[in-house]
Amino acid sequence: MTATVIVPGTGHLLLRRYLKGAMLAALYTASLDIFLISVFLLDEGLLSGLTLVSAGLVAGVWAYAFIDVRRCLNVLQQEDLQKRKDDLLRSAQVAWLRDELPEAETLLVTILDMDERDIEAWVHLGKVQKALGREKEARRSFRSALNLAGSDRWHWQLLTELGLAEADGAENEPS
Repeated sequence: MTATVIVPGTGHLLLRRYLKGAMLAALYTASLDIFLISVFLLDEGLLSGLTLVSAGLVAGVWAYAFIDVRRCLNVLQQEDLQKRKDDLLRSAQVAWLRDELPEAETLLVTILDMDERDIEAWVHLGKVQKALGREKEARRSFRSALNLAGSDRWHWQLLTELGLAEADGAENEPS
């Protein structure tokens, strides 16, 4: 990140986005050169058109490079988080299949500590809690999953787990 602050394009090069990094570095260097030439060699002053345009380019390229590297890093962090969550979910499913329910519960709670909006973790946590005989906690987990945006995939299963499928289905039937 520090390299990007000093010279735009270097952050992209470090992230293996070579073409964009090289283009940003070249554009930054060229616009900085024009700015310095207009200020020191042409004696046009700081308010000349060429100086202002080149200063705007310098600042724009620098800001774009900084923001874009930050965005790329955020994407990489999200991908890393998703990979860790997927690994934990697989481990929880293996623990479930081995009937190691407390271990599965611990892994699912770990996922929810990382991302409390993970619908699949809530659904599986509810199943584990139900298998452990903790019906009230299981219902709370199923309701948490049902209340999250994107729960459509799990909608009927969650309603069934909560004992609401028949009531909801009856409301949707034509009269």
